[in-house]
Amino acid sequence: MAFDSFTKKPFKDRLKDTGFLIKNSFTIVGKNKNITTPTVHMAVLTAVITILLYSALLTFVLGQFILLGLVFLFFAVFILVPFRFFYDVRQKANQSWIVYNTICGKNITYSDAHQYTRAEKGKLRVIALVDAVMAYANSQKRNRRGVLGVVIGLFLGFLNQVWDLLSHYMLPAVVIEQKSLKEVVPEIKSLKNNVPATLTGVFGIDFVGNVIRSLFWGVFTVFAFLSLGVGYLIGLFTEVTVVTVNSFSFSWVPPFVLLLGISVVGGIYKKIIESIKVIYFTIFYTSIMHPMNISESLRGELTNYLLMKESDFAPTPQPDPHEQYISRLSEYIKQYESSGYSEQQIKDFLLSKGYPQKDVELAVEKSRS
Repeated sequence: MAFDSFTKKPFKDRLKDTGFLIKNSFTIVGKNKNITTPTVHMAVLTAVITILLYSALLTFVLGQFILLGLVFLFFAVFILVPFRFFYDVRQKANQSWIVYNTICGKNITYSDAHQYTRAEKGKLRVIALVDAVMAYANSQKRNRRGVLGVVIGLFLGFLNQVWDLLSHYMLPAVVIEQKSLKEVVPEIKSLKNNVPATLTGVFGIDFVGNVIRSLFWGVFTVFAFLSLGVGYLIGLFTEVTVVTVNSFSFSWVPPFVLLLGISVVGGIYKKIIESIKVIYFTIFYTSIMHPMNISESLRGELTNYLLMKESDFAPTPQPDPHEQYISRLSEYIKQYESSGYSEQQIKDFLLSKGYPQKDVELAVEKSRS
């Protein structure tokens, strides 16, 4: 499996997978409430930017306090929007570090994570800068015309989705390993050799949230007609705020309030989806690169989370727990061997982590068979 070989699942399957991720990501969140703090911070900033933009628009529509509207517009577009790219990446890095420690059995606070990621600000800025460039390029694809424009637009859309996945893989690599971006890129190229076969196909998940966004359009259409109806009724009693479009007169206030509400809710939803990506890819990265660091009590849950197995999300009791434990340990040994570690290095590592020597020997013997 490689990043350039992702396939898109049918709409029904993508909707099911997206629902699974949202539901079970909150199960992960329940193990440490601090995981939601970065999401709240990103959502608040997004809501502030949206409200400022709509406030500026309102001053222009009313023809009053236009200077204040220009201040709002300038502050939102030229200061807060660029700042948001860097702010969001830092928040996602904080979230990744909290998730990593949580699945490793440690309970850290948001302040601990924010202090820890301070040392990685330079690398995170680079990721944020590429995020900004990709967002700008993606916004410009609609302005292109002709066959060449369509081809370029499709390419930019594909490139944006690939970067979206790669950047969310880079975050835990930078945060957990404290690696430079030069070290992370070759690791991504060799990722296909380290991903277990059982994870193949998982990346058909609708990570970018297009499924639910398409459902939003249906809801938005219904409420748009309702807002126009309310606006029409208001127009029957007062001419204040009434506009006429193609001989249809209505108050613009209800549609304006609707657009504001939809924009705020949509922005918050987008940040929730981004947080789900952070949670998923942090667990994904840890399960491949540091499987033995994951708390033993969570390994079964997290494996099923990665594999999208809802029915098995809770570990199933086994008749012989010790044999199952040895089998899992042998699988971790095989994974580390495939990453280039020698048998003796793996044994020393396991012993240093407190695994009994007898269990280590049994697991090594089983991994050879």
